[in-house]
Amino acid sequence: MSGRRTNSEEQGILEHPLIQRCESIGIVTALKGAVAVVIAWVVANDVFHSPEAFLAPYAALFIIGNTVRNSMRVAARQVSVVVLGVVVAAIAAVTLPTVAALALATAAGMLVGRIPRLSPDGVWVAVTAVLVLLYGTATNPYLVMHRIGDVVLGVFIGITVNAVLVPPDYLSDARDLLVARTHEVSDILRQMAEGVKTGDGNGDLWRRRALSVNKSVTAEAAVTEGEASLVGNFRKRGWLRIGGADLFRPAAEALDGAALHLMGLILAVEDSNFDKNETLKGSVAGLLDAMAGAFEDAGRGPVHDPADGHALATLPLAREKLSELEKLLQQGKVTTAAAPTIILSSRGLLAALRVLDGEEHKSESVHD
Repeated sequence: MSGRRTNSEEQGILEHPLIQRCESIGIVTALKGAVAVVIAWVVANDVFHSPEAFLAPYAALFIIGNTVRNSMRVAARQVSVVVLGVVVAAIAAVTLPTVAALALATAAGMLVGRIPRLSPDGVWVAVTAVLVLLYGTATNPYLVMHRIGDVVLGVFIGITVNAVLVPPDYLSDARDLLVARTHEVSDILRQMAEGVKTGDGNGDLWRRRALSVNKSVTAEAAVTEGEASLVGNFRKRGWLRIGGADLFRPAAEALDGAALHLMGLILAVEDSNFDKNETLKGSVAGLLDAMAGAFEDAGRGPVHDPADGHALATLPLAREKLSELEKLLQQGKVTTAAAPTIILSSRGLLAALRVLDGEEHKSESVHD
């Protein structure tokens, strides 16, 4: 019996289905936000007796939901916009009457807020300046210091709560995205196989589904974002014990490349008339079915848990079907000019499946 731990064993409670479900529907973020707001209010109002204690929970809430690393950036922006807003308001109040000061503070605050490093919170420079002027406290040093102190206190509490209570882990989301896209490729290939068999293929639908595979974000970008979410995150240790983001990067690159090969295959199949050659029809349909099964198998096994060592039992069949089609082409039994493209695109998809199966890693392990 092997003593090596699997992905699920290493992740333990952090990968518990209940926690994953709560994260996916926002319950964890909502609870963290409530905790941060309550703590910030109690500390600012009851401990420090701040006259503008509401700023602390307001600032804390802005931090929740960001990754641990990004929460530092958000905190810096929040403090910056408040300080700049207070400064703009003070300058306007000292130099101009109230109405003119309000106009100057608004315009100046909007201009200062356009500084790229303040985006997307730059508008709060003007908002803060306007509120300070309307409250009539722009030149009150006591209230100004409390205002800045409350924001600093709020972002500190927000950062602490965000980092301690189930910090965001987007690497799990990246893995789920890889699994979903693997199954999507499988479904498209299966639809194509059925279309070739019946002669009722819907090329437009295949193309639209293939384009949607990488439409929102590439798989590699999702893995990179997942890796970034673990910076300063205590959940990183569980991932590092099984390989971290590097565990999913080969599969991500393979799936991004597979999307291009899939589109080429769709165009080639769409351009072919299989009714004139039943042998070719059966061969192409069998190949598409076999590759669909292999991608489905990959989504259930090595893509979801690369550390498990699950082999793609369906991959040899897909290779066999491709070899049969190549022989038909060599023997001159193929009557469609699109056959070479079908073969080349299929080779690309099988190369992606080889990566998903971890064959390269297994070969390196054997040589080592």
